[in-house]
Amino acid sequence: MKLDVRSSALALATAGLVVVGSTACSAQGMIDAVSSVDPAHTGENSQVDEGAETLAGELEFLAPGEFIIDGQAFYIAEDTRILGGHHVCPAEDGVDETGFGIVECDLETLEATVQGDTAVFAEVEVNEEGNAESVTEYDNDGHYDSVEPDGQDGAPEEGTEAPEESGGFTGTATGELEYIAPGEYRVDGTAFYVAEDTTIIAGIYACAEGVQDPDTGEVRCDFDEFDATLANGTVILASVEMVDGIAESITEYEA
Repeated sequence: MKLDVRSSALALATAGLVVVGSTACSAQGMIDAVSSVDPAHTGENSQVDEGAETLAGELEFLAPGEFIIDGQAFYIAEDTRILGGHHVCPAEDGVDETGFGIVECDLETLEATVQGDTAVFAEVEVNEEGNAESVTEYDNDGHYDSVEPDGQDGAPEEGTEAPEESGGFTGTATGELEYIAPGEYRVDGTAFYVAEDTTIIAGIYACAEGVQDPDTGEVRCDFDEFDATLANGTVILASVEMVDGIAESITEYEA
């Protein structure tokens, strides 16, 4: 399998054995997976996070004024500063030299864009109450080198090695795989990357016509075929071993 770790706002998943389980990854499941927040949007009873932090990655819409990045939910308050310029409030020269948006935008436009067919990547400053102080769109086709959230290095550019300590999840996650982008998936609310040395063991729906190893009974799956099967909407349950957000192995299983 030839695939470099893709560059995205953060090194999301952890390298470890992640098995995709039979539980569907619905929008409600994602909401249940993240910490609950106060529906009044005041943030007073928010359990999204204990302290302020910087999130970066693809925005996902949960509800009006509520979004999620990398499994972390947050609210957009009335005084949140929203900067677009790429897909959100697009404009000529709408991004700076580092690929970050510089066009003032409103919540309604942001929500409409995120709910559309275009992937929106942003850096979000979230305060201790779970409210976003700023949302800044960036061009994911460019780079994310200038920002180092939580004291970490920026995500690697395509074709480079992932940082040894990316800060992503380490451990095992299981459930239904959700396709994000080529080589980037999510399972049980945890996003992760597939590296060129990730072992993929399938044979149920992915690589269904694959040949079993006579010694182990395993069906090793080529990344391209595995990725195409998942991208086509096929439900694949798997167990994934991750280290720092990079999958070491993906093992398909039957519900």
